[in-house]
Amino acid sequence: MKRTVMISALVLAAALLCPLLCSSLYVSAAGTSGNMAEIIGIDYDRITQKTYGGKKSYPVELKLGSLTFSGELYGDYGLTYKELNDIIYRTLEEKNLTVERVVTVKNIAARAQTDAALYWGDQVLEGLLSYLTIPFIPVSAGDYYSYKVHGEIEPGVKSAVFSASKASAKEAVRRAANLAGKVGRVGRVASTTAGLPGLGQIVNTAMVGSSWREGSNRFENYQKLLEDNLALINDFYSTCSQRAAKLVEDKDVQNKWKIKFDKNRNYRTYNCTFWGISGNLMSCTLSGELSSADNSMTGAYTGTLWLEFAAEDFSPVETNIEKTTGLKSVIGLIYSTGGYKKTADTGGRTTLKCESQGQLTFYIEKTEGTVKPNVVGTLSGDKETEFSFDRHLEWRDETYASLGAHGFTEADVTSGSIDSVNMKTSSIAYGDKGGGESTKTDNDYRQDPGTVLAPLEKDPVIIIYFS
Repeated sequence: MKRTVMISALVLAAALLCPLLCSSLYVSAAGTSGNMAEIIGIDYDRITQKTYGGKKSYPVELKLGSLTFSGELYGDYGLTYKELNDIIYRTLEEKNLTVERVVTVKNIAARAQTDAALYWGDQVLEGLLSYLTIPFIPVSAGDYYSYKVHGEIEPGVKSAVFSASKASAKEAVRRAANLAGKVGRVGRVASTTAGLPGLGQIVNTAMVGSSWREGSNRFENYQKLLEDNLALINDFYSTCSQRAAKLVEDKDVQNKWKIKFDKNRNYRTYNCTFWGISGNLMSCTLSGELSSADNSMTGAYTGTLWLEFAAEDFSPVETNIEKTTGLKSVIGLIYSTGGYKKTADTGGRTTLKCESQGQLTFYIEKTEGTVKPNVVGTLSGDKETEFSFDRHLEWRDETYASLGAHGFTEADVTSGSIDSVNMKTSSIAYGDKGGGESTKTDNDYRQDPGTVLAPLEKDPVIIIYFS
């Protein structure tokens, strides 16, 4: 009884210790792929500071009216595999350990649990069968089992005896599990106790039971090796955990949580009106960072963001310059005589570039769900605009050409500012026989920029998705 209690206690100890040891298959440390992945044989679950590739991130959106830009909230979170593996290798060396030795202790614990389960299962069956009888066999089932399995018999007979013993034991356990009293309790425990194999595997301990004494000796030897090595292995994992936690603490002092908007990910286009003409196409990109002031995901964030605007297609204005709000009434005078018709309309491509920046500040109170902090600041605080517009138009009046009279007007429309345009005109009326009268003008006209930079008129909205 004392031995059974001891074995049961050792089984429980092994069951508790085994999950704490590495479950990886044995591989030499020389066979690992360097510091960028897990070292095979080391139980990373026992190191309290985990690796997450060195960075944790959450999606962020910044909205300016109809435009939505994508960003990322990121920061150091745990260690990289390289950082953690450097700690592991250094600790192994200092404690005169190897990965092979760590894995060996794990294997010893696993084998100890298996051997103990087989040994104890054999004892349960033998004790159970001592209460039962097997039909047609003039000895108790326990004696039959003990003699046939553990007794000295010829090797040629042994295989057949094993089969008969297993069949007898299986039937006995099945019958016992359905009985009342002590026998029923033992039978049910034999088939359901956690840590033991299933019913069929328990019965198969008859195959191993012939050397149960050797198995028991191995179990005791393994247990002694565990006792000799386990303290050292536990100290190794504890030291790794302490050093990893210290490194994370040091990194937190040096690194901040940031929100980054990458220009390459944030190219957007939108339609706009310009100088009273709709259907023009603008593009916009967003870039910049906002940093945490508290070295934490929560707290105040502040930083500068940049918007870059560019004209993608302003052909609607180029082909309709005479219909824009600033020039419509002036050019209307040319057509008022009823004889002038446009005969030329040429010019270069309209260019518009605008760089705008501004500082934003907000506070993150929680890191769960969808967070929409109150934002202070705009992105239109510092703005620089480059603009170029150039068109040449010509009109002719041949109403009285048959009488030798002609009319010709040309205009150069240029601009370097999105809210004004300059038009220089030259008009002449002449006859076939010579002579004529010419006039020239040079005037600036106000124009309405429309919605060409509409995003700058909107308050920025920040949304962070922690879920």
